[in-house]
Amino acid sequence: MDLTARAGATARRAPLSGPALWAVGLALAGCLGTQEIPRLATVPVGQWPEDVVFDPGSGRLFVADEGSATITVLGWRGEKVGILRLTTRARHLAVDPGTGHLYAPNEGSAVVAAFDTRDLTERFRVPVGRNPHGIAADAASHRVFVGSEWEGSLTAFDGRSGRVLFAVPVGQGPGGVAVDPVTGRVFVVMVKEDRVTVVDETGGRILARIPVGRGPTHLRVNPSTAIVYVLNTEEGSVTLLDGRGLSVLATVPVGEYPIGIALDEEADRAYVVNNRADTLSIVDGRTRTVLATRRIPRNVSSAALNSQAGLLYLALKGDDRIALVPFRDM
Repeated sequence: MDLTARAGATARRAPLSGPALWAVGLALAGCLGTQEIPRLATVPVGQWPEDVVFDPGSGRLFVADEGSATITVLGWRGEKVGILRLTTRARHLAVDPGTGHLYAPNEGSAVVAAFDTRDLTERFRVPVGRNPHGIAADAASHRVFVGSEWEGSLTAFDGRSGRVLFAVPVGQGPGGVAVDPVTGRVFVVMVKEDRVTVVDETGGRILARIPVGRGPTHLRVNPSTAIVYVLNTEEGSVTLLDGRGLSVLATVPVGEYPIGIALDEEADRAYVVNNRADTLSIVDGRTRTVLATRRIPRNVSSAALNSQAGLLYLALKGDDRIALVPFRDM
């Protein structure tokens, strides 16, 4: 079982809500010395929301509800739009605004389902390796990349038709996947090997294997700077990679058990969810330092950014809700 599965076990603690939830945050204030995030609202979703992605093309938010094997669809303000039902659970999602498709790995079925982001119909399914987990879509080439935990492979397919392009071995326990549309490079976390495998997206050639911190799980890439942010979940740090030179730039300590990340590409800032510390670290890509730390609700599993609206979305896994946070006020 990978580290994200272990985080899922943590998420099944008895949920706190309302005043009880924020009482915990206030109790931590004295020892953390951090400010509480400004919160606009929280909205209900399915059971155990694990991942959240925002699609700028449709202006919608998609939430992978691990416990109910559903995807809750929300408007960007949090209004309920619909529910997508999966064959088996998805813990990660990807969207391509250019194709208007949402991609959901069905972990127990070895397929990726593609849905229309506007009418919410299922368009096609793609057979991939067993236990498909991390996924990323390249909005420039419209290719989609998904890692298979069981087989240790990366499958690439055409995001418009579902045609499989290649499958390549990448290492033990592939976790998070990210793609740089500028360089055409795919970055895959190797949870069991403490490194990132770099793959050429056109043919599947392995370009590099870069050591990172202990227990990496998730990552994001800023195509404007080519910086790759890798969450070293067991170590409590973030490693910044040069995605062009394929080298380590810095490793920055954050809070305990970083498990979720959202990027503000223009400002080159990463918002890192520290699951066991109940904090959010704001990491500056230019100075490679933590600019600020904020208290967040208990057991947040992931984050997504809506830059145009100035909103950060947090998945409150223990409470089956999504929080809307104005990130520019932090």
